[in-house]
Amino acid sequence: MTDFEEPRTEIEWSRRAIINVVEVLAAHAASLTLVGAHAVLLRTMALDVPRMPTGDGDLGVTPGLVSATPRIETLLVDAGYRHRTSARPGLWGRTVFADQDGSLSFREKVDLLAPHGLSGTVSRSKRGAPALQPDHGKHTVGNVLGLELASFNRSLVTLSDFADPRLTTALHVADIPALVLAKGSKIGERIDHPRKGRVRDKDLGDLWRLMAVGDPADTARVVEEYADHPQIGVHVRQGLAWTAAVVRDPVSRQRAKSNFDTFVDPREIDNAFARWQAALAGIGA
Repeated sequence: MTDFEEPRTEIEWSRRAIINVVEVLAAHAASLTLVGAHAVLLRTMALDVPRMPTGDGDLGVTPGLVSATPRIETLLVDAGYRHRTSARPGLWGRTVFADQDGSLSFREKVDLLAPHGLSGTVSRSKRGAPALQPDHGKHTVGNVLGLELASFNRSLVTLSDFADPRLTTALHVADIPALVLAKGSKIGERIDHPRKGRVRDKDLGDLWRLMAVGDPADTARVVEEYADHPQIGVHVRQGLAWTAAVVRDPVSRQRAKSNFDTFVDPREIDNAFARWQAALAGIGA
């Protein structure tokens, strides 16, 4: 058995958590899609900017691709994972340690998130995934708006561990159009509904990363392709509306610039926002 190097930083632990959980849930591999910060990082590796820190690994779970057995909750518990909180479904952790204030935390943290529009719930206040609960447990998977396109717009990638590149796994990763809508939806929903959580400069920085390397015309094509999809069309259109509003808001540019400080020329940020504003405004016109 290979003794892999142990992670040291939060981002190394979260990458290790993703790889480990994908292996634990191998029976449901077709349903898993890497989203969130690690997906953004993977899709924007060509950028010569500092790697952003993150402590969570986000995995989208498409209910229609999940088998009835084996039970996801059982697989995770048997592998040593446990719920990080009872307040929200889908938050799992392993490798407990005592934080500086004496509270218990986890080295490995992963969030299992079903797209809201595919989760089986119509209420935005419900955090669970009713479509999965009978077979896989009430608190096993959460749901979030904006991930719907990621269930379709994704591709298979080999993911390497940061602490020890010998450790790898193959999994689906959301493509740039899906990530742009996911990030734009997260920001837009929180601007409209502040109780959902605060918008951070890092969120706008992530959006710029995606826009800096992505092709706005390609994203427009993908969004138009799924805008009338029978399962996710309404959510794609909502995501587009949120994302377009965020991109045309001058405050978004300023917050992206603040996130990168001196690492990125402000003109590059302005140019990316201008290009994408025009492209998003033209969808369906």
